[in-house]
Amino acid sequence: MIIKISILALSVIAIAIVGCTGGEEENDAIFPIRIEGRSIDSGRSVYERSCASCHGPVNGPPTLDSAPIHGDAGHTWHHPDRLLFDWVMDRPPLATSMPAFKGKLSEAQVLNVLAYIKTHWRSDILENQLEGSAQYEAQVAELGVN
Repeated sequence: MIIKISILALSVIAIAIVGCTGGEEENDAIFPIRIEGRSIDSGRSVYERSCASCHGPVNGPPTLDSAPIHGDAGHTWHHPDRLLFDWVMDRPPLATSMPAFKGKLSEAQVLNVLAYIKTHWRSDILENQLEGSAQYEAQVAELGVN
């Protein structure tokens, strides 16, 4: 009887551990954001509905002077994907006019928007940005922070 209870207890603990760590690994795996497998059409639709009123078309010019261009001529691609994602969800740290989109857009919608923006970058810029995002993720993993 004690052995059955111990096996049951170990099984429950193992399931709990796998459940907890699986979510973290899944979240970490979304960065860097790849274009493949993302819904670019959905990203374009959300961008046009939620972003273009300030940022203008991806390759500019912006509608609002303080809103950066997201194309090759802008600086969006200088930042790692995790920060871009966090800034869309919670607003950039120094932004005065950009709202937070957490609760307004889903995580999948934000990922699709960022993938859509990336489709406008030259291949060398995209490659450099993906490499920088991967390096940033390696640092996040090494330091154990999110």
